[in-house]
Amino acid sequence: MYRNLAFIIGLATTFHSFSTVLAADEPHITPAPTPTTPQRRDGVAGGPGTPILSTLHYAFTDLPNQVYPFQVLRGPQFGFNICNSTTLGDNSNCQTLVFNGPDDFCLWGSPDPNGTIGNVEAKVVAYCTKPYHGTRVIPPGAITGLQWMKTSAYIQVTGFIKNSALSLNVTDGGGELDPHGADLQGNPLGGVVFSNGTTDSDGHTLTQVFNWNSFVGSDQFCFKACYNSVTSPDYCENRYDLIGCAYNMPSAAQDGEFTSCEGELQDVAGVYTTNGQTLTWSMPDPLNTPPPYQPRVPTSSNCKTFQSTDLLLAASTTSSSSATSTGTNGSSKATTTTTGTSTSTPTGKTTSGAIHVGVSAIVLAVGGFVGAVLL
Repeated sequence: MYRNLAFIIGLATTFHSFSTVLAADEPHITPAPTPTTPQRRDGVAGGPGTPILSTLHYAFTDLPNQVYPFQVLRGPQFGFNICNSTTLGDNSNCQTLVFNGPDDFCLWGSPDPNGTIGNVEAKVVAYCTKPYHGTRVIPPGAITGLQWMKTSAYIQVTGFIKNSALSLNVTDGGGELDPHGADLQGNPLGGVVFSNGTTDSDGHTLTQVFNWNSFVGSDQFCFKACYNSVTSPDYCENRYDLIGCAYNMPSAAQDGEFTSCEGELQDVAGVYTTNGQTLTWSMPDPLNTPPPYQPRVPTSSNCKTFQSTDLLLAASTTSSSSATSTGTNGSSKATTTTTGTSTSTPTGKTTSGAIHVGVSAIVLAVGGFVGAVLL
């Protein structure tokens, strides 16, 4: 589900405090979900000829040219899914996103120059850190900081990127993207995600990720790929689309730093503990006040610190190769600095909205709240 995250500049109150929240329980492991076809509702996928995007499952080598060619509701999809050296370049409309490791991942971006997520959500295309996947390539230097996190239920990346590197308007506040959407056709339509970094893969084979979500905009990004074997709780919840990376993927990412860590599980979005009681917050629409809690930043361990060029030097359009069923392992030749367990009290770059901050600014206007900065 996506809703535009309009960033309003004005009298802002920035929230920096962290609530003490109990660590999340280990996930319940269940078999991978079986595609189902719910009863058709008006304007919602699920009927004959109108499949639900998240139920369309493929081996990487068996991808069709278009996962969603159906001319129904918002369909067909804008781009294509068979991506290789022949589709690599600045005009690629590849909608197969690869998410392997800290030096080999993609983000969704605009296919059009100076786009806004609110206008192009259905047709965003993949931009990758390496020129191996038949996509557009993120320019060197565009990503200015990131934290990669591997947990027992998901892998995720949070970080900082210049909007222009994803063909987004420099003022675009961005929004949330996921394989569901209000009509279950997903944003983008036909967008699929593959990884060799989840526990569903053997570490080499690109394996489809059924459940994922992402925020991008305001020079920040976050992307989470949940393991197919973990269905409860839902760490890729897509209902909290107005409270951004800070609540959906809390992290210690800081601009200017590049780290890869193992980490404990976050608290499920909307769930928090106060005075020993576990509570669930339901996001109102419109959102006129901040959530009643600050998200707990999960503790990380075994962190490795890189220079940006250690991870992103390969981001060049001067070389290419065909995408294969094995992909890459996201390995690095970098000389790294390894640290021990870290605490959840980072001190990020608050002038641009450090990703660990909650709702990073609530804008006050005469008569009440008029909007929220959401990443």
